[in-house]
Amino acid sequence: MFATIIGGTGLTGSLLVRKLLDDPAITKVISIARRSLEVPNPKLEEVLVRDLAELSSVESEIRAEIYFCCLGTTIGIAGSKENFEEVDHDAVVVFAKIAKAHDARSFTLISAMLANANSMFFYNRVKGRMENDVRGVGFRSLIIFRPALLVGSRREFRLSEAVATVVLVPLSRLLPTGARKRFITPVETLSERMLTEGKAAPAGVHVIEAKDI
Repeated sequence: MFATIIGGTGLTGSLLVRKLLDDPAITKVISIARRSLEVPNPKLEEVLVRDLAELSSVESEIRAEIYFCCLGTTIGIAGSKENFEEVDHDAVVVFAKIAKAHDARSFTLISAMLANANSMFFYNRVKGRMENDVRGVGFRSLIIFRPALLVGSRREFRLSEAVATVVLVPLSRLLPTGARKRFITPVETLSERMLTEGKAAPAGVHVIEAKDI
Protein backbone atom coordinates (compact mmCIF):
# COMPACT_ATOMS: atom_id res chain seq x y z
CA MET A 1 0.00 0.00 0.00
CA PHE A 2 1.30 3.46 -0.94
CA ALA A 3 0.74 6.43 1.38
CA THR A 4 1.20 10.12 0.62
CA ILE A 5 1.59 12.68 3.40
CA ILE A 6 1.82 16.45 3.33
CA GLY A 7 3.00 18.36 6.38
CA GLY A 8 5.45 15.67 7.43
CA THR A 9 7.92 18.17 8.89
CA GLY A 10 5.45 19.33 11.55
CA LEU A 11 4.74 18.10 15.05
CA THR A 12 2.22 15.38 14.24
CA GLY A 13 3.30 14.80 10.66
CA SER A 14 6.89 13.93 11.52
CA LEU A 15 5.72 11.29 13.97
CA LEU A 16 3.18 9.94 11.49
CA VAL A 17 5.88 9.61 8.84
CA ARG A 18 7.91 7.40 11.18
CA LYS A 19 4.86 5.26 11.92
CA LEU A 20 4.11 4.88 8.22
CA LEU A 21 7.68 3.84 7.52
CA ASP A 22 7.59 1.28 10.34
CA ASP A 23 4.30 -0.23 9.18
CA PRO A 24 4.88 -3.38 7.11
CA ALA A 25 1.56 -2.85 5.28
CA ILE A 26 2.89 0.41 3.82
CA THR A 27 5.35 -0.27 1.01
CA LYS A 28 6.02 3.34 -0.02
CA VAL A 29 5.69 6.67 1.79
CA ILE A 30 5.61 9.79 -0.38
CA SER A 31 6.31 13.00 1.53
CA ILE A 32 5.46 16.41 0.10
CA ALA A 33 7.31 19.23 1.83
CA ARG A 34 9.38 22.33 1.30
CA ARG A 35 12.41 20.75 2.93
CA SER A 36 13.81 17.26 3.28
CA LEU A 37 12.73 15.16 6.25
CA GLU A 38 16.31 13.88 6.45
CA VAL A 39 15.08 10.39 7.27
CA PRO A 40 17.17 7.71 5.51
CA ASN A 41 14.72 4.96 4.59
CA PRO A 42 14.32 3.07 1.28
CA LYS A 43 10.52 3.27 1.60
CA LEU A 44 10.55 7.07 1.69
CA GLU A 45 10.20 9.10 -1.50
CA GLU A 46 10.40 12.88 -1.10
CA VAL A 47 8.73 15.39 -3.39
CA LEU A 48 10.04 18.86 -2.58
CA VAL A 49 8.15 22.00 -3.54
CA ARG A 50 9.36 25.57 -3.08
CA ASP A 51 5.84 26.77 -2.43
CA LEU A 52 2.56 25.02 -1.65
CA ALA A 53 1.04 26.81 -4.62
CA GLU A 54 3.08 24.37 -6.76
CA LEU A 55 1.14 21.31 -5.58
CA SER A 56 -0.71 20.85 -8.85
CA SER A 57 2.59 20.63 -10.72
CA VAL A 58 3.65 17.49 -8.80
CA GLU A 59 0.30 15.69 -9.06
CA SER A 60 1.71 12.82 -11.12
CA GLU A 61 4.47 12.20 -8.55
CA ILE A 62 2.27 11.74 -5.49
CA ARG A 63 -0.13 8.97 -6.51
CA ALA A 64 -1.01 6.68 -3.61
CA GLU A 65 -3.90 4.75 -2.07
CA ILE A 66 -4.18 6.54 1.25
CA TYR A 67 -3.50 10.22 1.90
CA PHE A 68 -2.71 12.14 5.08
CA CYS A 69 -2.87 15.92 5.49
CA CYS A 70 -1.02 17.40 8.46
CA LEU A 71 -0.76 20.95 7.14
CA GLY A 72 -1.19 23.72 9.68
CA THR A 73 0.40 27.01 10.65
CA THR A 74 -0.39 30.12 12.67
CA ILE A 75 -1.02 33.68 11.57
CA GLY A 76 2.15 34.68 13.40
CA ILE A 77 4.30 32.25 11.46
CA ALA A 78 2.44 32.79 8.16
CA GLY A 79 2.78 36.55 8.50
CA SER A 80 -0.78 37.48 7.56
CA LYS A 81 -4.35 36.19 7.47
CA GLU A 82 -4.06 35.77 3.72
CA ASN A 83 -0.93 33.63 4.00
CA PHE A 84 -2.56 31.60 6.77
CA GLU A 85 -5.55 30.84 4.52
CA GLU A 86 -3.24 29.81 1.69
CA VAL A 87 -1.83 27.04 3.90
CA ASP A 88 -4.72 25.99 6.14
CA HIS A 89 -7.42 26.22 3.50
CA ASP A 90 -6.20 26.56 -0.08
CA ALA A 91 -3.32 24.04 -0.01
CA VAL A 92 -5.40 21.50 1.91
CA VAL A 93 -8.22 21.69 -0.63
CA VAL A 94 -5.85 21.40 -3.61
CA PHE A 95 -4.19 18.37 -1.99
CA ALA A 96 -7.61 16.82 -1.40
CA LYS A 97 -8.60 17.31 -5.04
CA ILE A 98 -5.38 15.65 -6.18
CA ALA A 99 -6.08 12.69 -3.87
CA LYS A 100 -9.59 12.41 -5.29
CA ALA A 101 -8.26 12.50 -8.84
CA HIS A 102 -6.07 9.54 -7.89
CA ASP A 103 -9.12 7.66 -6.56
CA ALA A 104 -7.88 7.75 -2.97
CA ARG A 105 -9.03 4.90 -0.78
CA SER A 106 -9.03 7.27 2.19
CA PHE A 107 -8.18 10.88 3.04
CA THR A 108 -7.25 11.69 6.63
CA LEU A 109 -6.67 15.22 7.85
CA ILE A 110 -6.06 17.30 10.96
CA SER A 111 -8.47 20.16 11.50
CA ALA A 112 -9.13 21.94 14.79
CA MET A 113 -11.43 21.73 17.76
CA LEU A 114 -14.34 24.18 17.29
CA ALA A 115 -13.82 24.36 13.52
CA ASN A 116 -16.90 26.14 12.19
CA ALA A 117 -17.35 28.07 8.95
CA ASN A 118 -19.68 30.48 10.79
CA SER A 119 -17.45 31.08 13.79
CA MET A 120 -16.76 34.63 14.92
CA PHE A 121 -13.10 33.63 15.29
CA PHE A 122 -10.98 33.77 12.14
CA TYR A 123 -8.92 30.62 12.88
CA ASN A 124 -11.96 28.43 13.54
CA ARG A 125 -13.78 29.95 10.57
CA VAL A 126 -10.97 29.08 8.14
CA LYS A 127 -10.76 25.55 9.51
CA GLY A 128 -14.53 25.18 9.16
CA ARG A 129 -14.49 26.36 5.55
CA MET A 130 -11.63 23.99 4.84
CA GLU A 131 -13.61 21.06 6.26
CA ASN A 132 -16.67 21.96 4.22
CA ASP A 133 -14.68 22.25 1.00
CA VAL A 134 -12.87 18.96 1.57
CA ARG A 135 -16.20 17.26 2.26
CA GLY A 136 -17.38 18.61 -1.07
CA VAL A 137 -14.59 16.78 -2.89
CA GLY A 138 -16.55 13.56 -2.39
CA PHE A 139 -14.20 11.01 -0.86
CA ARG A 140 -15.47 7.51 -0.26
CA SER A 141 -13.64 7.65 3.09
CA LEU A 142 -12.88 10.98 4.78
CA ILE A 143 -11.57 11.09 8.34
CA ILE A 144 -11.33 14.50 10.02
CA PHE A 145 -9.54 14.83 13.36
CA ARG A 146 -10.30 17.81 15.61
CA PRO A 147 -7.63 17.63 18.32
CA ALA A 148 -7.32 19.83 21.37
CA LEU A 149 -3.97 21.47 22.22
CA LEU A 150 -1.31 19.26 20.65
CA VAL A 151 1.32 18.16 23.12
CA GLY A 152 4.72 17.09 21.85
CA SER A 153 8.18 18.40 21.01
CA ARG A 154 8.06 21.04 18.27
CA ARG A 155 11.00 22.14 16.15
CA GLU A 156 9.51 25.61 15.84
CA PHE A 157 8.58 27.76 18.85
CA ARG A 158 4.97 28.91 19.11
CA LEU A 159 4.55 31.30 22.03
CA SER A 160 0.79 30.93 22.47
CA GLU A 161 1.00 27.13 22.43
CA ALA A 162 3.98 27.13 24.79
CA VAL A 163 2.07 29.25 27.30
CA ALA A 164 -1.06 27.11 26.95
CA THR A 165 0.98 23.95 27.43
CA VAL A 166 2.52 25.25 30.64
CA VAL A 167 -0.96 25.97 32.00
CA LEU A 168 -3.07 23.14 30.61
CA VAL A 169 -0.79 20.12 30.93
CA PRO A 170 -0.44 20.34 34.73
CA LEU A 171 -4.17 21.14 35.02
CA SER A 172 -5.16 18.19 32.86
CA ARG A 173 -3.36 15.77 35.18
CA LEU A 174 -5.92 16.60 37.84
CA LEU A 175 -8.85 15.69 35.60
CA PRO A 176 -10.47 12.35 34.67
CA THR A 177 -9.35 10.94 31.33
CA GLY A 178 -12.53 12.01 29.52
CA ALA A 179 -12.20 15.62 30.66
CA ARG A 180 -8.44 15.66 30.05
CA LYS A 181 -8.94 14.83 26.37
CA ARG A 182 -10.91 18.05 25.91
CA PHE A 183 -7.83 20.07 26.87
CA ILE A 184 -4.81 18.26 25.42
CA THR A 185 -4.11 15.75 22.66
CA PRO A 186 -0.77 13.89 22.74
CA VAL A 187 0.68 13.76 19.22
CA GLU A 188 1.67 10.13 19.80
CA THR A 189 -1.99 9.23 20.26
CA LEU A 190 -3.17 11.38 17.36
CA SER A 191 -0.63 10.04 14.86
CA GLU A 192 -1.41 6.44 15.83
CA ARG A 193 -5.16 7.00 15.38
CA MET A 194 -4.59 8.70 12.02
CA LEU A 195 -2.63 5.72 10.77
CA THR A 196 -5.22 3.24 12.04
CA GLU A 197 -8.20 5.10 10.58
CA GLY A 198 -6.48 5.87 7.29
CA LYS A 199 -5.63 2.21 6.71
CA ALA A 200 -9.10 1.04 7.75
CA ALA A 201 -10.73 3.54 5.36
CA PRO A 202 -14.23 3.48 6.89
CA ALA A 203 -16.88 4.46 4.35
CA GLY A 204 -18.35 7.95 4.60
CA VAL A 205 -17.33 11.07 6.50
CA HIS A 206 -16.05 10.64 10.05
CA VAL A 207 -15.32 13.60 12.34
CA ILE A 208 -13.31 12.54 15.39
CA GLU A 209 -13.47 15.11 18.18
CA ALA A 210 -10.75 15.68 20.76
CA LYS A 211 -12.67 13.79 23.47
CA ASP A 212 -12.65 10.69 21.27
CA ILE A 213 -8.99 10.73 20.28
